[in-house]
Amino acid sequence: MQERRFLSYHPSDRFSDHSLIFMEDKRIIAVLPAAVIEQEDKRILVSHPGASHGGLIVKSSLGTKKCLELVSALIEYCATAGFDYIRLKPVPKVYHKELSDQLDFALRFSGFRLEYTELATVLELKKGEGSFAKRVMSGTAFRNYQKALKSGLSVVEDADINDFWPILEHKLKLNHNAKPAHTLDEIRHLKTLYPDRIKLFAAYEGVTPVAGVLAFLLNDRVINCFYIAHHDGFQHKRPLNLIFGHMMEWGLKNGFSYLDFGISTEAKGSIVNTGLFHFKEGYGGHGLLRECYLYEINNRQ
Repeated sequence: MQERRFLSYHPSDRFSDHSLIFMEDKRIIAVLPAAVIEQEDKRILVSHPGASHGGLIVKSSLGTKKCLELVSALIEYCATAGFDYIRLKPVPKVYHKELSDQLDFALRFSGFRLEYTELATVLELKKGEGSFAKRVMSGTAFRNYQKALKSGLSVVEDADINDFWPILEHKLKLNHNAKPAHTLDEIRHLKTLYPDRIKLFAAYEGVTPVAGVLAFLLNDRVINCFYIAHHDGFQHKRPLNLIFGHMMEWGLKNGFSYLDFGISTEAKGSIVNTGLFHFKEGYGGHGLLRECYLYEINNRQ
């Protein structure tokens, strides 16, 4: 999601790109996919709005001293370039290949404060004895999964996005009076750029699409459920239970560590959709923080 190839699908006039590369001894030690926004007459450098999260991207081997120097260099650059604030949304921990908090420490030590927190739901994929779905799902979710297995529905692992899009658009319009964050053409374009990293897991009754989960495989660790929707007329057959059970087994088989169901908060974490949390937690998911940090240039010491 941080790759230039991914971010470039956005129209050139959508964001004012201001991505940064940090060098030391002619080596790249960090990158910051970023953009400039104007807010209440303030100039803000932000983690690239074209991605759900980002922040400074470094190797986990970058030591604490270097992380402190890196953050200091970022602050000095932004001060010189006339920015008023820096807003960063670091990549959540489950996406990291190794446990590494020295960059988070460097941000806080240098004066970045937590502006807001969102909460996602993730499921750790662990191999074990017996049915994985039975081990992690709540009693109700697993019974509905068993019901779905007997319903005559089938799951296609890399289904046609055209089949799913009308269901998604209708569901978002009905429930939230909203539209998908991407257009269908944008998703099609991304699919051509990343044919193996964007997958639609869809449930069908015969040839009729009834539900789907559009997943982004952002790395080799996490399956990110970006869009989730079902046709209300087939809800009694529990198609999403069938899809999520299938995705769990697919993830285990293909070596993934987590299934990320996405956030269930709105308005920068100030609105909590408890019903949606309950739904996702029924599949065995647990809360994962998505944090946003803010630095005020004028307050620097």
